[in-house]
Amino acid sequence: MKKQLAYSLCVIMTITAGTVMAADKLQGKTKATMCAGCHRLSGIGLSDEFPNLAGQKPAYLIKQLTAFKAGTRKNPTMNAMAASLNDADIQNLAAYYASLPTTTTAVIKQEKAIASLPLSTKANVKAFPPTAYVSMKKSASIETLPQQTSWKGGPNMLYDALTPNGKMLLSTSPSTNTVYIFATATGKQLAVIPVGKAPKGVKVTPAGHFAYVSNQGSASISVVDLKRLTVVDTIKVKPGPHNVRFTRDGKHAYVTLQGGAGLGVIDTATRKLIRVIALPGITGPHNLDLSADEKTAFVRDFVHHVAVVDLATGKLKKVITVGNGHGGIDVTPDGHYAITGAIGDDFVSIINTRTLAVTNIKVGNGPHGVRASLDSHWAYVTLTKDNAVAVINLQTMQLEQKIAVGQFPFWVAVQGNP
Repeated sequence: MKKQLAYSLCVIMTITAGTVMAADKLQGKTKATMCAGCHRLSGIGLSDEFPNLAGQKPAYLIKQLTAFKAGTRKNPTMNAMAASLNDADIQNLAAYYASLPTTTTAVIKQEKAIASLPLSTKANVKAFPPTAYVSMKKSASIETLPQQTSWKGGPNMLYDALTPNGKMLLSTSPSTNTVYIFATATGKQLAVIPVGKAPKGVKVTPAGHFAYVSNQGSASISVVDLKRLTVVDTIKVKPGPHNVRFTRDGKHAYVTLQGGAGLGVIDTATRKLIRVIALPGITGPHNLDLSADEKTAFVRDFVHHVAVVDLATGKLKKVITVGNGHGGIDVTPDGHYAITGAIGDDFVSIINTRTLAVTNIKVGNGPHGVRASLDSHWAYVTLTKDNAVAVINLQTMQLEQKIAVGQFPFWVAVQGNP
């Protein structure tokens, strides 16, 4: 029996080694663009929550990716990503990441600051007709621009959103399964509210009475009463809800289902998921916004795509290639552009919503959160790796300023542009 077991193990190890040897590292590098948003092309995790893949043993990587694909290892994002991989993809990815050095030299070289503009310590007041509120993931705080004040928050401040009257700011803390609520006049914490597992996006209803918090880890949305400052309902959805967008009349909320199902539609009167729009060609629906007439959704995925979706028919008009990794997306209030970040790259993509033509503008390293000013003159972009906020003049399509902020700026909230 022992000899038979030893022989079987030997055969398995030989097959695994032979498979890895036959893998194509170049093909693996090409496929790794879908992983760059968290693990970078260098294989060094973007932050502490993402493991380093560089130099990892290929057999281990194959085992984990296969488990994610089969669903025996649970993670909404990784399950969706791995589902799109075939056996050759998995072997190629494992060979590529296994071949990379474990030092950070490559990362430092890759992430040299964009030299087009130096970092500024003072914000240009003219570029901020409304105040912009920036969540700081590593600094555990909220920073305001142009005032450049800082409010103490909780661990891992992620997405943030303003109430329509601008009096309260909400920010999610996925590591503590809570949402923080601040008074914007003072920066004082009004409440810390427990919600579901791994809350990500947060949005406030147009009437300002409730907030929807997307609990990616528990396939649900917590409904927070903003008068009582407590959760009053939980909406069950498909795996991996990441962020929502309300229609102007408040009757429906669209939710990105990063677990792979597509774009969910919630009836806010019944608080039920009533429809799911499939998004073929999209890996891990991540963030979204709506056109000015609310007939079209622009859905940013976890890799490097934006899906343009006809909401009446549920059909894809187009899938647009943008920068690597995940990012935010914002349709300017005048409806002319959809702007998306790319945390694994150094530019934002500005999509003309009429022609769907794309203009890429280099802004700095790790652009993620994007928001336009209410007058659609300015766009604000969080640079997660540069610890800065980029300011783009949308009339000239030029980068005008990069403002130094705290550690790992993630999202931007601007009054009047939910």
